[in-house]
This record gives sequence, C-alpha cells and structure tokens, in this order.
Amino acid sequence: MTGKSRQTAVATLATIIALATPGAARAETPPRRAPARDRDIAALRSELAEQRELILKLTEMEGLHYEYLLKLIHSMGRPGTAALPPPPPVLVLPPGAASPPAGAAPSGAAGAAPPAPSAAESPEPDRAPAAAAPAATGVITGRVEVRGGVPGPAFVYVDNVKGPAPHGGTAEIAQKDRAFVPAALVVPRGTRVSFPNLDPLYHNVFSPSPAHPFDLGSYRQGDPARSVVLDTPGVVEIYCNMHAKMRASILVVPNRFFAKVGPDGTFRLENVPVGSRRLVAWAPDARPATSTVELTARGAQATLTLEVEAAPGHNNKLGKPYSQY
Repeated sequence: MTGKSRQTAVATLATIIALATPGAARAETPPRRAPARDRDIAALRSELAEQRELILKLTEMEGLHYEYLLKLIHSMGRPGTAALPPPPPVLVLPPGAASPPAGAAPSGAAGAAPPAPSAAESPEPDRAPAAAAPAATGVITGRVEVRGGVPGPAFVYVDNVKGPAPHGGTAEIAQKDRAFVPAALVVPRGTRVSFPNLDPLYHNVFSPSPAHPFDLGSYRQGDPARSVVLDTPGVVEIYCNMHAKMRASILVVPNRFFAKVGPDGTFRLENVPVGSRRLVAWAPDARPATSTVELTARGAQATLTLEVEAAPGHNNKLGKPYSQY
C-alpha cells in the first residue's frame, strides 16, 4: 500500500469512527430551537404584556368608581347639593381579551352609571339619614265680636288640623260652694278631667251630652276625686244630679291649636301648619261661629261673630225634673 493510499484509508476510518460514536456530532454542532417553539414563546410574552396593561387599567377604573360612589353617598338627602359629574366610563374589553380578575368592574357601555351600593357595602354604614325639613307654619290673628249679650269666656280653635291625641294631659273642675269652678274649660281630646268635691255635702257629676255621656256617682268632701277621659271632640255639658243650678261646659278640641280670646276680643294662634284652615269661635252661652282662612308663612287674619243665646234647661240624670234637695 502506497503512502497516499494509506492516508486515504486512515481518513476514511476516522470518519467512520466519528459517525459511530454517540453524541459526537451533537457536541461539535451547537443545538438550535425549532421555529414553532420560538413563535410560542413570543406569543406568551405578548399575552403577558397585554394582561399587565389590562390589570393596570382595571385598577385605575376601580379607583375612579370608588371616588364617584363616595360623592354620590355624601350627596344623598342634602337639598341644594350641586349636581354630580357624570360617572366615570366603564372599561370595555376588546373582543377575545381575557376576562378581568374577580372583583374588577364589569364591562358594559361607556358612561353607564355604577350600581348603587348596598347597606353592607356602604363606606359609611353608621351615617344617620338626613332629617326631614320642618313643615311650614304661620300665625293666625284676629278678633271675636259678640252680639246679643255677654257670654262666658270665649275661645278660638283650628278645626281641620289632624294629629294624634295628646294622651296624658290632665285638667280639673272643682265642686265648690255648690258650683263648678271653672264653669268653662277647653281641653285637647284625650285629656283626663277630674272633679274633686270641696263641699261638705254630696255631689253627683254627670253629663248627658252625645259627645261623651258619663255618670261619676255620688261622693263628698274627702273622698278621692273621680275623673273621666274625654277623647271625642265636641261640647260636653256638665251637671250635678243633686243641684240644678250647678252647670259647666267643656269644649274638647281635636288638636293643640286653640287660644282664649282676650278681654279686648283679640286672639292669636301660633305655629299652625300652613294651608286652608277652618276656625271656630266658641263660648258656653253662644252659637259657635266659623271662618276659613288661607294661611301662609306670612300669617292670616280673621274676624268671627258670636251670637249669645239663652242657656237651655236640663233634667237630672234620669231625664226627670229636679226635686228639692
């Protein structure tokens, strides 16, 4: 074998050995990633960047919604509060975008108002509701004129203002020197009126009035005073079953808006709710007079005229004439 042939054989043998040895080719040639894997990594990086940008936008929008809800809650129940600015826009996800994380603002049309918070979600759960504005009231003044004589004390009251009966009030008419003292009384409905006997003899207080008939029975000085609750508006005439000349009158009014007429005939009713108000003038020995006024916060005036009448006669509690006592 010549020298040239020997070199060729050695080179060929070396090539065969290199090809047969495991990992030899890989050790000499640097590894390369497949093109498909490179594309997947690039897509993943792009998706992560989009998710990060979306989270930042959602965080910013959540802060704007929270500030708007605080302004909305603070303005509730406050008259004269300036109009709120429009609510912040709601983030709209592009088609195919990933869903927002739990607790993030829901998607919807831009400019849609956020839902009102529930009591449990309110930032100020202990905040007291705003107090209602007080109702407007006014003052009614006027004069009561009298024709045909001199009646007992006169009163004026508002007939058409409704309200709960002020239960718990008390008043008293004493039986003294065979007379009722005072002989005229005005009380709101629901008032308890007691009748103590200050005379050293028996009296029997009763009333046949349709508004509130009653009979307290006989008792004398030193006995516990007997009483009655008058809860029906109207005039209640009071008599004694033993003494025909004993007489008193109680006017039960429907509310607290009443006043006694002064010696000069004038009266004044304060803090009356505004509106169309019906006034009634009353005295024990006169026909009641009425008048309607339009009351505003600036007030109203009225003039009423009472016609004096003769006091009617009466029988005892059995409906029979009185006998000598």
